[in-house]
Amino acid sequence: MFQSLARHLLKILSRAVIEKYQPKIIGITGSVGKTTTKEAILLVLSKKYRVRGNIKNYNNEIGLPLTILGSVSPGRSPWGWAKVIMGALGLLIFKDKNYPEFLVLEMGVDHPRDLDYLLSVVQPIIGVVTAIGQAHLEFFGTPDNIAEEKGKLVASLPPAGIAILNVDDRRVAAMAYKCKGKVITYGFGPEAQVRATEIIFNYRQASKLSLEALTGISCELHYHDSVVPLSLPFVMTEAALYSALAAAAVGLSEDLGLIEIADILKDFRPLPGRFNLLAGVDDSIVIDDSYNASPTSVIAALEILANLPVDNPAKRIAVLGDMLELGLDSPAEHRRVGQVVAGLPIGRLILVGPLAKLIGEEAQNMGWSGRLDYFNDSSEAALKIKEIISSPATILVKGSQGARMEKIVKELLANPQEASRYLVRQDGHWLANF
Repeated sequence: MFQSLARHLLKILSRAVIEKYQPKIIGITGSVGKTTTKEAILLVLSKKYRVRGNIKNYNNEIGLPLTILGSVSPGRSPWGWAKVIMGALGLLIFKDKNYPEFLVLEMGVDHPRDLDYLLSVVQPIIGVVTAIGQAHLEFFGTPDNIAEEKGKLVASLPPAGIAILNVDDRRVAAMAYKCKGKVITYGFGPEAQVRATEIIFNYRQASKLSLEALTGISCELHYHDSVVPLSLPFVMTEAALYSALAAAAVGLSEDLGLIEIADILKDFRPLPGRFNLLAGVDDSIVIDDSYNASPTSVIAALEILANLPVDNPAKRIAVLGDMLELGLDSPAEHRRVGQVVAGLPIGRLILVGPLAKLIGEEAQNMGWSGRLDYFNDSSEAALKIKEIISSPATILVKGSQGARMEKIVKELLANPQEASRYLVRQDGHWLANF
């Protein structure tokens, strides 16, 4: 009852604020990469415009309106909600000269028709779709159903709108026919309008293990007949490069030049928990990818781990937690990850949770002979993790949000007192309640 009332009131107030201030709204959806893409777009546009993106992970029917109003969730505090309402009324009664010109909004979809509600709150003029994967299969059944839901963002764009689509993902590319306005595609292939070629991932060229040697991507950035060099010194994954390309497409749609965009993107950095390289205990390197996990992203992370310049496979360690919300496909998808592990030079698995255990079982069934440890949950694993890892090592930590794998990362940090700076889910709410 309380949540329903709050949702209804937030919808009315946020729509009224949008009507008054008329910001351009950029909606972002997809199974993966929404937050990183949002951050890249904010970075590009902030050099010319006043911008605001989702506060924290506010991308649902409560969080999205709160972002529009510039407020944080007060939880169940009546006084807190009163302050939110008063702040919204203040925006409507008075003129805030600093209200954003652009709202860059992740539009999260957990269940069918979730996007319908979000689109009843806001009308994006630009819609960005990242990629379609297995996230939330528990509620959608198939990736095609997920694509159908997320495609509603593209279909909702007005004739003056712009769809920014990852053409390398066939389900996203197919959404172009839904768009009544302009389509700008991005990707690595020749069909992409905003395209990366001559891509060099520094970790593939590195001859030694160090945070500096492993990070960084360089490429050529194309748009129509223009080509400029693009350097992303702080990221190392294809996923991050896709986010940069999406941001470049948005910048081009808003009259920023290709050279200007490339210069801005030099400062693009990954958020906590999204493939960050961190200094670990006893000269280890920790790859913190603990924000979330799907089969596609886990396999991509494992392949990067396997390609790092480590001379002894036993020093390549994957700490993997459950991948959640995969529905009936969950056991098969965990076993598929195990099959991939079996073909990679990864010498040790540390698995967390009953589903992750299937990864190890399948890897061993496929002939993998590395060392295997299993824990029921991340709290249990965090207590033992430093005892069972012989350092120095290169350690990938990844799992779904519900697996809370950042607890393990914290124990592996060379400077755990800096956890609040580098790790996800370090605010009081998470630490106190989960």
